[in-house]
Order: sequence, then C-alpha cells, then structure tokens
Amino acid sequence: MRPAGERLYLYLNSRMIFFMLFAMLCGWLGGESLGGMRGAVPWMFGYMTFVTALKTSWKDLGIIFRKPLPLISIVVLQHLLMPVIASICSNLLFPGRQELILGYILMAALPIGITAVIWAGLGKGDVALSLTAATVDTLLSPLIVPAILLIFAGQQATIDYNSMIRGLIFMIVLPSVLGLTINDLSRGSFYNRNIRYLGLPSFFCMCLVITINVGMAQKSAAEMFSKAPLIVLLTMCMTLTGFVTGYLLARIFGFKTGALITSTFCAGIRNTSVGLVLAIGHFPVESSIPVLVAMMFQQPLAAVAQRLLTSPPEPAAGAAKA
Repeated sequence: MRPAGERLYLYLNSRMIFFMLFAMLCGWLGGESLGGMRGAVPWMFGYMTFVTALKTSWKDLGIIFRKPLPLISIVVLQHLLMPVIASICSNLLFPGRQELILGYILMAALPIGITAVIWAGLGKGDVALSLTAATVDTLLSPLIVPAILLIFAGQQATIDYNSMIRGLIFMIVLPSVLGLTINDLSRGSFYNRNIRYLGLPSFFCMCLVITINVGMAQKSAAEMFSKAPLIVLLTMCMTLTGFVTGYLLARIFGFKTGALITSTFCAGIRNTSVGLVLAIGHFPVESSIPVLVAMMFQQPLAAVAQRLLTSPPEPAAGAAKA
C-alpha cells in the first residue's frame, strides 16, 4: 500500500479541477490584498517545477529523442501554429488594443503546462512522452517565449526581455535541471521515497500561486469582463483549438493511441500559472486577462477531452445485432 501522504497527493491531483476553481475564487475575493504575497510566487513556482522534474531523467529525454516525431509535432504545434492563430484572431477582433493582443500571443507562446502530464496519465496516454515534451519545452522557454513575443508583438509592446528571461530561468530551467539530475543520480528512487513529503507542498503551492495571481489581476479582469464578453469567447475558442489541433496533428502523423492522447493534452494545456506570473510582472495588467481566462477553461476542457478519448467506441450496428 502507498504511504498516506502519497495517497492524499494522488487524490488531490485527481480532483485538481475543483481545487483550481476554488483557488481562483479565493483570489478573486481576496483581490489586491494578496499583493503582499507576490514575492513568494517565483519561489513556489520553482519548487513546483522541481518536484515535477523529479519524475523524469536525462535518460528518458534521450529515449524520446531517438523517435522524435511526436515530440517535434507537439513543439511545432505549440510554438508555430498557435501563435499565428492567436495573432490573427486577436488582431481581427480587437484591432488597436495592443495590450490585449499581447496577452493572447503570450498565452499561445507559453510552455506546456505541468498538468498535461497528469491528464496524460489519467487518460492512459504516453506519460514518458508528456514528461519529456513538458521538460524540453520548459527548458527552452527562456528562448522561445521572448522570441515569439518579439516576432509577433515586437513593434507593439515595450518588454523587459532580460528580466523576463531571468525569471523563466529561475522559476523553470534551474529547478528542472536540478530535478532531472537528482533523478539520474538516485536512479529514480529519490522521487519514489520522498513524494509523500514533497507532493502535498507542491500541490498547495500551485493553489497559492493561482490565488495570488488571480487576486493581482482581479480589478482589471472585472472591468474587462463587463466591457468585452468577447474576450471570454475568444479565449475559450483558442483553448479548445489547442486540444483539437493537437488531436488532429497526431491523427495526420498516424501516432499510436498513447502518443495521440499525449499530443492532445500537451497541445491544449499551457502553463498558465507561469503565464500569469510573467504577465503581471512584465506586461500591462490588461495582458494578463487572456491568460487568466484560459486558466478557467483549460482544466474543464481537459476533463471533457479525457472523457472523450477514453470512452470505449460504440459497437457497430451489425455487431450489436449479432
């Protein structure tokens, strides 16, 4: 039997959507009064990344790279297709509102969300592929996120790229490298021995990060929602597009079922927590609105995708009669 701490951690992860919605509600009610906790966010996020990275190793990355097509397709979808769609749609629907357009481009440029790994496991996908894709995407994020923003919004926004890159390295790259290295040195035993102690703080750090960042964006978000419900509709459609295009691309390349499920979740789930940290710390507050709204839709849509992907096919009419 698993230790009690690990069982509780796994149970909380299986009910993640409810805790995320509750954390968002707490942040919305708390508002700007939560601003005093903002300085702890990068440290909490770094800890979350470290715990997640402990699940995989440099060796796992090497195995996936030997057959890299699924990994390449996920990265191509994340960082070529979606920013183009986000730029076109946001410019058409919100012409001249550069801060809002920047928010949609940021949303599309974000690395794969940590929860994609969890959903891939729940949906019986290729967990090794999801871990590797999330890790590689995370390690490359200090290069990819600024590059996409520069390409699609370089003339429209003033961004302190150096500060943003330093933040990404501190919150994502260094904890990932440390986690991967510890996994290799311990041959995977460190995670198995200590997840009962490390898992619960990581889960509650995620909830706190969401609460604090939603609180910081609450005032501007309330004003935007009352003026432009179209923002909610476009963000929901963009989030849904990620899941759908991930599934379709996997079909086109003929991936096996496990890789297809993983591709769907990795394409649809962004690291909106780090997106909110970046948006609030380095962009006009209005730019955080698309990321905040995406956070509201990602987990419910992931739950729907998981149900659709794991539902057994209905028997053919002839087979039913037989």
